[in-house]
Amino acid sequence: MSLSIIFPINMNSETNAGISSHPDSDTTAAIKQNMKMLLLTRKGEYVWDSDFGVGLHSYLFENENTISTQILEGEIRKQVSKYMPYVSIDSINIDINSDYQTLRVQIRFRYNGLSIPDLFEVEIS
Repeated sequence: MSLSIIFPINMNSETNAGISSHPDSDTTAAIKQNMKMLLLTRKGEYVWDSDFGVGLHSYLFENENTISTQILEGEIRKQVSKYMPYVSIDSINIDINSDYQTLRVQIRFRYNGLSIPDLFEVEIS
């Protein structure tokens, strides 16, 4: 998966292409959007590649004791490695709250060898 366009596209007067003067922040935002798509897409939902996606929603209503955070973390790492090879994951934190029926995933990552890590977080309920 290559970097996608950040939606909504904001036109600016300098480039007329929705790209600001800070390409690193745009790249980080695009990576986070791609990661969100990868985590929320269910396998088989993406027509051109039936293996694409983690499908976090499918884990939401499972019993807290039956969800293996190690298996989920492994699936996230496998998918990011395959579809976002420009990203290296430093750590993944998975928090399951069965009382409020929420699942939170935090991913610390780097891209293109940059030494400054960034944080991506998604919560579904």
